[in-house]
Amino acid sequence: MLQRVLFFAGLLCGMGLLASPALHAQTHLPDTVHLHEVRVAVPRYTRYAAGARVQTVDTLLLKRQPGITLAEVLQQRSPLYLKSYGNGMLATVTFRGTSASHTAVLWNGFNIALPTLGESDFALLPPSPNTTVALQHGASGALHGTGAIGGAVVLENPVTFTPRQTVRVQQEWGSFGHSRTAASGSFSNGRLALTTAFTRTAADNDFRFRNTTAFGAPLETQQNAAFDQNSFAQELHYKLNQEQRLSVRGWYVKTHRQVQPSMGSANNHAEQDDENLRLMGEWQGQLAGGTTTVRAAWFRDQLDYREAGTPSLSLVHTYQSQVEHERQLLPHLLVQAGAEGQLFRAQVGGYGTDKEEKRFSAYSWLRYDPVPRLQLSLNVRQAWVEGFNPPLTPTLGANFQLVENPQHTLSLKGNVSRSYRVPTLNNRFWVPGGNPDLKPEAGWGYEGGLAHHVKTGGLSGTTEVTVYAQQVKDWIQWRPADRGGYPEAVNLSKVRGHGLELDTRWQYQPLPHWTLTAGLAYAYTVSRQQLPDAGARLQDRQLFYVPKHKVASWAEVRHQGWWLTADATFTGQRFTDNDNNNWLEPYALVNASLGKSFAWRSLEAQLMAQVHNLTNTVYQTMAYRAMPPRSFRLALSLQWAKANPSL
Repeated sequence: MLQRVLFFAGLLCGMGLLASPALHAQTHLPDTVHLHEVRVAVPRYTRYAAGARVQTVDTLLLKRQPGITLAEVLQQRSPLYLKSYGNGMLATVTFRGTSASHTAVLWNGFNIALPTLGESDFALLPPSPNTTVALQHGASGALHGTGAIGGAVVLENPVTFTPRQTVRVQQEWGSFGHSRTAASGSFSNGRLALTTAFTRTAADNDFRFRNTTAFGAPLETQQNAAFDQNSFAQELHYKLNQEQRLSVRGWYVKTHRQVQPSMGSANNHAEQDDENLRLMGEWQGQLAGGTTTVRAAWFRDQLDYREAGTPSLSLVHTYQSQVEHERQLLPHLLVQAGAEGQLFRAQVGGYGTDKEEKRFSAYSWLRYDPVPRLQLSLNVRQAWVEGFNPPLTPTLGANFQLVENPQHTLSLKGNVSRSYRVPTLNNRFWVPGGNPDLKPEAGWGYEGGLAHHVKTGGLSGTTEVTVYAQQVKDWIQWRPADRGGYPEAVNLSKVRGHGLELDTRWQYQPLPHWTLTAGLAYAYTVSRQQLPDAGARLQDRQLFYVPKHKVASWAEVRHQGWWLTADATFTGQRFTDNDNNNWLEPYALVNASLGKSFAWRSLEAQLMAQVHNLTNTVYQTMAYRAMPPRSFRLALSLQWAKANPSL
């Protein structure tokens, strides 16, 4: 109770300061919002994430391969572990040894994880080419709310009113019936900005695989694994004046998938249809000496699953709203305060009756730079959920520059953060097995590290090393009932983890028309819970499907419109049960692409050839789920661009 009183006292004081014109001053922070313009200089969360590891994913993949899903992007460019049930099938990612439901996914400020499952299927997320993707590793409940225990994936569509016109079309063909069609366009005249993107991806997935469950591991043709996906994204931004902007965004994805059976099981011809519609509106303007933003969103998520002719239907309507105000209180002090509300209405066959839930949270974020070399952030959030009592979630972080000169910068960073996760609707209401008496999960995360930036001559690069520890209390897991029967949702006592992360990226320009870029991301992860052995003695066991080692690396050389790219990933051994008696073998994957751009006046053509799984590796990310062997793709795109258009 005392914590909440202190929280509200601090929030009210902050709001009082925000309303005081005498304290207003122009920003001296290098990465804040310029108050005289309606534009965002950096992602809204980054300013308040001092001491945390925030990784920006190379968006060049999205521009070269429109329609590529986040599952494919993160597999190639991050150390996150991707669990996939097959090419185009259900795919989830995990941070720092947590589960898929411990990853928050935000789209322009709104959490888009399904409230029924509490997780996102990254195979259903093909972001538009103008999307920026940022990964915040570690607990971040104060910034991102429920579910951000392991980390958060932040998708933003930044606003730009720079005058331009562009139109781009692309066609891609590949092995196993793969095809992808993409079209996008943008227009801006300094006051009105429009962007549109459409993609259609389909594949037969009739590849040959080695069935390791059959005698002699014979080669077989994959059955019942075809899919097709259509995605449409639309944005409209209008500058009312120099101090106000209106934005409307929409994202529609419709996917039909045959559900790939596991090796050794009968083909029951299961199918799944997913239809996801996300609409949001936003107003941003200058009020009370700062920047005020109001957002509202409506999501409609439908999932229809059929197995052997028996349907399982799910429809969820999500209504969300946010209001926040950012204000420069002092030359080196920036504060943002806000509140958000959510309403879920679920019609799920497995619940028996329709369910409705309301959630509300209030938060305050502070960024303080007392001296040029020191950046501090202090954030706090309090949530209220019907029937639950989520904890107060504070975060304290710091960056300190140990060395700063024109060639080198060396920074020390540290972060302490609390997080929480409210039980999902399925956890509580699914019949049978749901448990309405579950407690919310609560976690603490601690991290520290060094970041080094170098720029000398034609060479520039960044290297960051992070060590962390975390613990989660009342971890929710589905497990078999004590006396047989259906699985049930229970709270585990505690799960602990620790690890190390390394990220390094370099660019070198030896000659005027040559550019070399390379990067490597490595994660060492230990995530354990205590379970009894055969003698009823408690022993630490690595959580299943958590590899201790994951590496992602990539390199590219560019010369006068040509480029050659290669990426390689290594995934270590993963246990497939809680007792650590069964496991999947480590594997490495290599992909490569060769491309050439041709330009003539305002037209540009691009031809690209790709090889996936170059070494023809036989591997599984989930037990007994076959993955494709070596495959090939060829893509041709055309783009027309014009600057300074007029109405």
